[in-house]
Formats: sequence, structure tokens, C-alpha cells
Amino acid sequence: MYKIIIIIFIFMTGSLLVQCSGDSSAEQQTPSFSGTPIRTIVLEPRPFSEYLQLTGTVEARNRIKIIVEEGGTLQKIIKDKGNMARTSDTLAILENRILKAGYDEARAALHQAQLDFDSKKVLHDKRAISENEFLVSKFGLERAEAAYQLANARYSKLFIAAPLNGYVNDRMYDRGSYVMPMTPIFDFIDNAVMKIKAGIAERFLSDIQIGTPAEITFDAFPEMQLTSTVSFLNRSIDPQSRTFQIEIEIPNPDRKLAPQMIANIKLLRRSYKDQIVIPLDAIIESETGRYVFVNNNNLAEKVPVELLAVYGDSVLVTGLESERELVVVGQQELTEGDSLLVKNN
Repeated sequence: MYKIIIIIFIFMTGSLLVQCSGDSSAEQQTPSFSGTPIRTIVLEPRPFSEYLQLTGTVEARNRIKIIVEEGGTLQKIIKDKGNMARTSDTLAILENRILKAGYDEARAALHQAQLDFDSKKVLHDKRAISENEFLVSKFGLERAEAAYQLANARYSKLFIAAPLNGYVNDRMYDRGSYVMPMTPIFDFIDNAVMKIKAGIAERFLSDIQIGTPAEITFDAFPEMQLTSTVSFLNRSIDPQSRTFQIEIEIPNPDRKLAPQMIANIKLLRRSYKDQIVIPLDAIIESETGRYVFVNNNNLAEKVPVELLAVYGDSVLVTGLESERELVVVGQQELTEGDSLLVKNN
């Protein structure tokens, strides 16, 4: 019995030693990797555009204060505020009995002068009257025509007309009010086309020209995205803000845009072809300058770079060549010559 126990003990001890030997062999066969985990991208030349981000104010292409030239009582409103009008449409009618009476008198005088001239012409052709009598009649007709044109011009000013196609934005007088000469009665907007005004810092003056492309969006209408170009460039710089003014004309889809709305402008400053563009956060700032890390046979290589242009989270740099493997994740933990463990998947 004692011998059996000893044999069992020896057998179990041997099995345990074999198992431990197997585990040790497995650990020795497992490969060991060392290095700082990173992610990289391969550099390839590509186009790059640099933009200026501006905020501008929307204005109507034409905003007109319609002035009353002859005084009168506002008798009738035909196109009230909020209505569209076409060129020469009557917006309102003033009443001025004095001008109306003068117009009627001039018209009657013209008819009388025309009748007298026609009669005198018949007699003159028959040589029944002298040349002087005929000329007096002729000049009387011309004087009556001039008087009628003057009276008609003044009387027609009582019919307030739209100067062009547009929108009646406001009315300054109510019906029945007396409107004095040379005072505004309507605020009229040509809103088929709008213009955006914005100020640009003087250091960008050489970058912007008439015809520079622009992309415009609006906080009020997020779905509306328009493209246009700079239509006006003021070469006189505002001494207080140190900016110069630009204007951009844009269509007004469905006449949605209104004066004084805010526009977000993306103005093309420069464009480049086939350049090295990298993520902005790949660059490390130091007291001696800017640099990046590239993967050189799984070792960290420090490469100085210079920034040429920045837009958004991308930057155009010099100092890098295409096909290099740029470190874009983990670069902040690296020093020159560190071993790298690339984990791009």
C-alpha cells in the first residue's frame, strides 16, 4: 500500500513538471514587440485653397425713398406696404384741386387754340386772312401746348409711381393725410438682386480683386448656399477699423433675403496645386520652431517644417517630401530616434 502511494506521488510530480516546462516554452515562443504606438498617413501632393472667413450685411441693390414732388392729400393707396410692384405701376394717388383745375384749364385752352389754328389755316390757305393773323394763331397754339405740358407734368406728380420693379417696404403717411412736397411717402426696395457689404483687413488688400470667388451662407436660411464674386472693391481704407469695404452681388431666391440680414462669407484668398498638405494637429510647436515626426524604418525622425497657408484643420507646409510616412497620432509622446509601433488598422 505504501509503495502504491509513492508511485502515485512520483507520477503526479512528473506530470506537473512537464506542464510547467510546456508553459515556459510557450512564453518563450510568444514574440515581444516594443515601441510607441502611433498612426501614420502617407504624404501625397494635392490641391489646397486658403479662404478668408468674413461676416457681412445684406442690403438691397436699390433702396429708394419715393419723394412727393407736388403736395396733396393722400386720397387712395393702390400698392400698400408688403406688395410687389412693376415699373410705372401707380402706388398711390394724391388729391390737389388747384393742380387739377390748372390741368383742366390748360387742356381746354389747348383745345380752343387747336380749333382756332385749324380755322385760321383753312382761311390762310384760301388767302382769306393775312400771314400775320395765321402766325398769331400758330404761336397761340404752341403757347397753349407748352402750358398744357406744364400743367400735365405737375398734375401727373399726384400719381405716385414705382420707379422700377420691386417691393413696397414701408409707407410713411396714412390715407387722408396731407403730404408736403419733397417729403418721402414710400420706402421702396429692388430686392430681386441683393448686395453684401463686408470689411477686410488691410493686410489682405493684395489678395482680393474684383472677380474673386465667394461662397455665401445665411444663419436665417441654413439650406441656402450661394456662390458669387466680388463686384466692388473700395480702395479707401476706413481709418478707424483699418478695413476696406467690398461688395458682392447675389440673386435673391424667392425674394427671401431682406436688408440688414447677416451673411457668412467664405472668400478665396489663394489656391495651390500639387502641394504637401498635412493635418494642423500633426505639427508640434517648440522654442526653436515647428516640426513633425515621420516614420523612418520604424524609428521616429524629427523634420522641421514651415507653414505657408492654413485653413480649417489643414496646413500647407514646406520641408516634407511626398511618400513620407507622417505621424498623425502619438506624435506628442515621441522624441528623436524612438522606436515606433505603427497601428493604422
